[in-house]
Amino acid sequence: MINLENLTIQRGSRTIFSDFNSVIETGLVTIIKGENGSGKSTLLRALAGFTPLENGKIKLNKKSILLSTAEWSQKLIFIDTKNGLSTDLTIIENLKFWVGIKGWSTSEENLKKALKSVNIDKYANLFISQCSEGLKKRAALARLYYSFINKIDFWILDEPTNELDQPSRILFQQLISSFLKQKGTVIIASHDLNILEKKFNIIDLTLLNKRNIK
Repeated sequence: MINLENLTIQRGSRTIFSDFNSVIETGLVTIIKGENGSGKSTLLRALAGFTPLENGKIKLNKKSILLSTAEWSQKLIFIDTKNGLSTDLTIIENLKFWVGIKGWSTSEENLKKALKSVNIDKYANLFISQCSEGLKKRAALARLYYSFINKIDFWILDEPTNELDQPSRILFQQLISSFLKQKGTVIIASHDLNILEKKFNIIDLTLLNKRNIK
């Protein structure tokens, strides 16, 4: 279980959260919903260790995850809306670069399997600058395959189904189902509550807006 305890997060002079408390159950899918500007992306970045807290703690099994951000980062895959892709590299080069940063094996076999998991293996040598937005999204989501050959416990994903067509959404749902079977935890920020057919939990940040916490 991940406990969010009295979180206060600021961006410049703006307070995004103040004394925010919630719980994220492990081994399940949690969707964080809310209006634009409600803090969905900020909360995900805080969970991933990229956005500092002004106050409060994020605990996994009663231990603060931010005491060792390097150790925590090795337990998760984080994909934001920018996808983290270089336009100067091909799809497979981008994936290989990311896998190398993680310190994992960059074998050609696994790279091809990762691309195949989201049905883009035939586009492996296409430069990102030549890709549609949907293809870019799938190129980023191909990283999730590495959860099944490395010790990854958490996915933190920001609007992962944006730009995906229906066949690609089905592939994404299949990846989630496989990850849940190995007791993984999925945390998604999304407007789309039809993202999954399976049961999921919801954290609704709109409720914070009603309390005038931006």
